[in-house]
Amino acid sequence: MSLRVTLDTGALADVVSPETSQRGMTGRMSGTNVRAAIEASAIQGFFCETLVTLEGIKKADREAVFGSTVVNASHQHETAPDGSGVSYINLCAEQPARRSLDQRQANRFLAAFNLGMKLLGAPRIAMARVDNPDGNRYVAESSEEELTERLTKYYDVASPVEARGLGCAQAQRTAREIHAEVGGNKSFLFYLGSPRNRAEQKRIKWAIAEWADGDSIAAHYGYGIDLFCTEDFGKNASEASVLGDESRAWLTQTFGIRFITLGQLAELMTTWPSMRS
Repeated sequence: MSLRVTLDTGALADVVSPETSQRGMTGRMSGTNVRAAIEASAIQGFFCETLVTLEGIKKADREAVFGSTVVNASHQHETAPDGSGVSYINLCAEQPARRSLDQRQANRFLAAFNLGMKLLGAPRIAMARVDNPDGNRYVAESSEEELTERLTKYYDVASPVEARGLGCAQAQRTAREIHAEVGGNKSFLFYLGSPRNRAEQKRIKWAIAEWADGDSIAAHYGYGIDLFCTEDFGKNASEASVLGDESRAWLTQTFGIRFITLGQLAELMTTWPSMRS
């Protein structure tokens, strides 16, 4: 039986390319061992789409990308089986300034897909999605009921995380402050592209990383993945972090989310039944 594990950015990088680990020999050894476990099907790896859609934007490009955000709406009218009319509104965010991924990042994600890893969706309205040309990059749901359950569980975590001022809440708060000064009626994404000074620019940079982490954890819970693998404890964040010790303890106690470092995961694999057979 495979152990299902969600990897954050740093863990994913060490697993996909252990030889380039920023954590020296420790990272190279842990990454190599976990990669071997994935290749042996002892681990099924996952990562959230926010690693691509948010953290995948170069820091130097983030202002331009978010500042170019336009949300377009399309309407569709159908007739229900009982004869009543049904209207659907589809919202789609377009960011003309969004560029292709840096080649090193693109290679990392393609290598992850080649290892059999799957994307976890983070269902925010009007957010960009990862290109899915063959329709098999995201975890597939077998029924509407399964999809509904996953979305419910996602918001079961995302909503209280944001109520504590964590995750996406930090980016939203900064966007509201900018909006209060400049006005307008656009998506909060747009205002993240208009920092008023260098300090706010830095604050947005950290907020984007926190947003990606918060949505990754909520998606992890929504899909019912076993372990969340990260070496990040939020110690470099400018504000409280969803990956900080206090937040981790709350997430574990309240939702049963289990965190593990890459080194601990590699050690666990030495005793995992399918690795010994």
